[in-house]
Amino acid sequence: MRKGDEMKKVLCIGSVTTDVIVTPADTIPTPGTLRAVESVSTHVGGCAANAANNLAKLGVPVILSCKVGRDSFGDFVYATAKAEGADVRGVVRDEKVSTTVSIVCVSSVGERSFMYNPGSTSAFVADDIPDELLNEADIVFVAGAMLLTSFDGEPCARLMQKARHLGKYTVMDTAWDFEDIWLPKVEAVLPMLDLFMPSLEEAAKLTGEEEPNRIADRLFDMGARNVIVKLGKDGALFCPAGEERFVLPTYRSIKPVDTTGAGDSFCAGFLAGLAQGWDYRRSGAFANAVGTHCIMAVGASTGIRSIGETLQFMESHTL
Repeated sequence: MRKGDEMKKVLCIGSVTTDVIVTPADTIPTPGTLRAVESVSTHVGGCAANAANNLAKLGVPVILSCKVGRDSFGDFVYATAKAEGADVRGVVRDEKVSTTVSIVCVSSVGERSFMYNPGSTSAFVADDIPDELLNEADIVFVAGAMLLTSFDGEPCARLMQKARHLGKYTVMDTAWDFEDIWLPKVEAVLPMLDLFMPSLEEAAKLTGEEEPNRIADRLFDMGARNVIVKLGKDGALFCPAGEERFVLPTYRSIKPVDTTGAGDSFCAGFLAGLAQGWDYRRSGAFANAVGTHCIMAVGASTGIRSIGETLQFMESHTL
């Protein structure tokens, strides 16, 4: 980023949860029995909230747009995002719904599984996004698509089309579709996206393909302008339109403590790069470093550091 340039502002739209994280949880106790665990902690989660909190901790101006209930979990989400430095003007508090909650079971090797109550995330609608916030942003990021029951599909497509007409850079990430509907939830949105960055597992479900390059081919055919396929511990495949594709590895030497939110932190890292005017390769390397910081601590945002500290980490750690 050149001296004097202003960092672009990101509007994070979409899913939010309160994550109740249980560690370790390799199996569920049989009915009627009890087993002790080492740790139970509460964190803000959900793709949009994670990305917004991570961007704020990195030092990128960010607005969070989501829906919570008027309950203790909603209070927790709002207070946490505000404390992290996110702009919370877009957080809608609705007394008619309960805040979305995930019970996150973290295994002894750091992998996770979820028990999920859809709540407020499923009730989020396009009218919950004020025009003034859309106008302020430079990058519009829909995070947690396929969990946004009342927003997925045509409502999201219309919002992203409007954003593009306003000159915004439009981006989408996905979550696991517990309803098993998949492509119909996002197909209309893909032609409205400057960048689509799903995980390998989610992209395979969307396209019917398993090999990352074939997945990218299908997503381009469906209208996405640029594609990133997140490969978990193997990094990510980057497919900038009209340019050579490349894979960037991540920091395999770092043992994961908790992988909760790793994909969201990767997205935040990549958007932080774009917000500073970096190209895909530099932004991708930075995204991998941010994702690595995420897995070094329990919780989706706990381990995230500033842009400067993350760059120092990249200088002192080899891939």
